[in-house]
Amino acid sequence: MEKIVIINQWASHITKDIANAFSVKYKVALISGQVSESGRCLNSGIEIIKIIKYNRKNKFTRLLTWIIGTIQIILLINIRFKNYHLLLTSNPPLSVFIPLFCKNKYSVQILDIYPDAFVAGGFISKNSWIYKGWGRRNITFFNKARNIFTITESMAATLSQYCEKDRIKVILQWPSFDNIDLINKNENIFLKKYDLTDKFIILYAGNMGLGHHIPTIIDITKALKENREIKFVLIGEGWYKQYILDSIENYELSNCLVLPFQSPEIFRHILQSADLGIVTVSEKMGKLMIPVKTYNLISNHIPLLVITEGDSELKALVDKYKIGKCFASIELNYIIDYILLLKNEKEAVDFYKSNLIECSKLFTWENSKIYVENFIN
Repeated sequence: MEKIVIINQWASHITKDIANAFSVKYKVALISGQVSESGRCLNSGIEIIKIIKYNRKNKFTRLLTWIIGTIQIILLINIRFKNYHLLLTSNPPLSVFIPLFCKNKYSVQILDIYPDAFVAGGFISKNSWIYKGWGRRNITFFNKARNIFTITESMAATLSQYCEKDRIKVILQWPSFDNIDLINKNENIFLKKYDLTDKFIILYAGNMGLGHHIPTIIDITKALKENREIKFVLIGEGWYKQYILDSIENYELSNCLVLPFQSPEIFRHILQSADLGIVTVSEKMGKLMIPVKTYNLISNHIPLLVITEGDSELKALVDKYKIGKCFASIELNYIIDYILLLKNEKEAVDFYKSNLIECSKLFTWENSKIYVENFIN
């Protein structure tokens, strides 16, 4: 039986599903700092080898855990996995340098494009030696890979600066929470706990950092603070967390409930409590990613309120399937009108939910099997 080791410093539900799909034909090992609790369980035959966890606390801890994780991965490959095919992901970003220190055949799954993401985040410039040197390394790295997988057409277009686009296989992502067991609002633990059964719930869950339009979300809550039937549920951590808490106190925003990240089981109830889901992406990151939360909302048939500027992969997805509306951060009045439309007009809700039901059929865990079907070893 052929052997493959999947390497991802933070193994999401997608990584787990891919590992399970490969385990039907391959002996599979997973090197990771942390394996997500959400989604389907890993098959019992898959070996898990732990390395340092990815620490997102600040720039220093991110870089430090990336460096340590990369060193640990190189040592493990040379000691335990010399005869394995490597499936390298873009976490840690330094995975691009791993083939310099081992002789394994390898394939890559690109979820974030580096160094382009560092430029988009404002951490380095295109004129820096880091960008130029990393770019040259990417050309060698991608051209020697047996398989190149990514998740959107825009990302494939960006990657084509490093290799021929025909070699890049685009495979759609999927949610961690399938809507197999829909929860009735009267049985929803989250709604009962916070007495929200009769509220119109607007959910934002995820990173509260720079580039996530958090000030715009607060402006929306301020504009709707007198509407007692609307409740904003804001879940996550990040740079703007304290800004949110200060704004709630300063502007007396009783329409906001702020919570830390929740366990998968509780979050399933939170997700299905939502009447509208907010997804944001910055203009610079728009062509490099679609937030995973998007697929959770689609799977649970929650209409989307997207805040983004310019053309983005997320906007293209929403417009193509008509599963919500996209707005620039300055279009506050239009955002308010859209929220009130969904709150007050059942026909509008039914329109989006019908489209969401059809759209959700494209984004399922079955997509993990496409990796195996298209794998050339």
